Formats: sequence, structure tokens, C-alpha cells
Amino acid sequence: MNPHLLEERVATVNGGRDLADPARARLRAHKATADACRRRAAERRAELERVLSGGTTGDALDLMLELDALERVQDRIDNRLSELCDALTEPRTPRYGDAQPV
Repeated sequence: MNPHLLEERVATVNGGRDLADPARARLRAHKATADACRRRAAERRAELERVLSGGTTGDALDLMLELDALERVQDRIDNRLSELCDALTEPRTPRYGDAQPV
């Protein structure tokens, strides 16, 4: 997912004053994980470019495998964060005993 669009979605959730502290903590943890994965992938991509250009020594295959895993995981993390944003912004309808909205 586009990082800027994800930032906008998170910002709309953060703006809610009635968001409980545990929900805020979950949102921050998801966002921090997405950001860390994106940074790590960028670092590995730059390191891979240096190795493939002959600038440094290293195992390009290991870097490629790690980068591939990070890119696949990034999609999953972004989707989870997006789903969390959806869950935290959808209107709450009180439900009672029979699970029917009031």
C-alpha cells in the first residue's frame, strides 16, 4: 500500500478523541512495525545495490532473500494496519443479548 495513503488513514484514526488507550497502543504498534519494515527493506535494497555494483563484498543472494521476505511481509503488515484503521473508525452500534442493534 502507498505509505502516504496509509499515513492519511492512520491520521484519521488518531484524531478520534473517544479512542481508548489500548486501541491507541495497538495502532501505534502496528504503525511502528510498518515503518520499521519499510526502513529495513530500504536499507537492504541499498545494500544489495552496493554489493551488485561491486562496491562492497557480501552475499547478494542472502540480501535478495531477505529483501523478498520483507517486501512480502510489508504487504501483510500494511493490510493489517489498514484493517485496524477500518475497525477503529467504523461506527459503534450497541448490541444487547440477542446481538441485535438497538
